[in-house]
Amino acid sequence: MTSKTRSEMLRKVMEADFAVYDLQLYLDTHPNDEKALSMYRDLVRRATDNKRAFEEAFGPLTPDSATDTKEWTWIKSPWPWE
Repeated sequence: MTSKTRSEMLRKVMEADFAVYDLQLYLDTHPNDEKALSMYRDLVRRATDNKRAFEEAFGPLTPDSATDTKEWTWIKSPWPWE
């Protein structure tokens, strides 16, 4: 497995989050579409996995994910947009 750069991993996080949000909008108007709902669940899992991988490699993406340590780590790594 090749090592991914911070920007590559962050792009994966953003892509998955965008896809989840886009499908949420579709499901708002098509709540009985079982195929879309299944796809939504898969995308949510992928987005969660991408975020977890990024945070393990580079630190928290959001302040609420910086709470699992004894020290406030939110400010220790570059901000997500840096």
